Amino acid sequence: MPAVIAITSEKGGVGKSTLAVHLAGALSERGLHVTLVDEDGRVGSSIGWAQRSLKRSPEQGHVGLGFEVLEPDEVRPRLLRDLDALVIDTEGRPKRKELRDLSERADTILLPSGVSTLELESTLTLAEFLTSEGGARRKLKVILTRVPPTSGAGERAREDLREAGLTVCNTLVRQYAAYLRAAELGVLCRDLPAREDLGGRAAQAWQDILSLSREVL
Repeated sequence: MPAVIAITSEKGGVGKSTLAVHLAGALSERGLHVTLVDEDGRVGSSIGWAQRSLKRSPEQGHVGLGFEVLEPDEVRPRLLRDLDALVIDTEGRPKRKELRDLSERADTILLPSGVSTLELESTLTLAEFLTSEGGARRKLKVILTRVPPTSGAGERAREDLREAGLTVCNTLVRQYAAYLRAAELGVLCRDLPAREDLGGRAAQAWQDILSLSREVL
């Protein structure tokens, strides 16, 4: 069975789907057979991203993400046997019952969090609930996202969360415009055409994701 990596959050705007799509892409680049499941049926950000990717023509430079993006009812047992990793983009603001279920079926639970006080407080509250669910404590990892590139806010937030007893990834996913433009075009930031990389940070953004993928799997 594949390693199941679930990405969840109770707070919007932390880049959950952006992280899910790019993490699946980084694992795939490393030679792993990966599928991403979009469980957020209300928004469907990951599904929409894949659909935009498939609409791109060869003249536009890149077609496809390099891995499958499926809805939950498209997942079959035979598919799972062939995978190395299954990345789950969960529903936004999931109910506690769904979080309990997630804590049982996932091998790793990633909690993306911004660095503001409100975001960190929300992350701590969710982490407290998940770590109360027995084995979920060892599965839980916080990943700081949308981190300002030119301040020490990410490093300070990382240490604060660690002092609170949480496992926090070393990698900081910094806030680059490349992620937003990649989502609009339906590509990974790695594949963002140079003319579209207006901030000139797509390569750095991709290195952040590759680094994170090695911490996760």
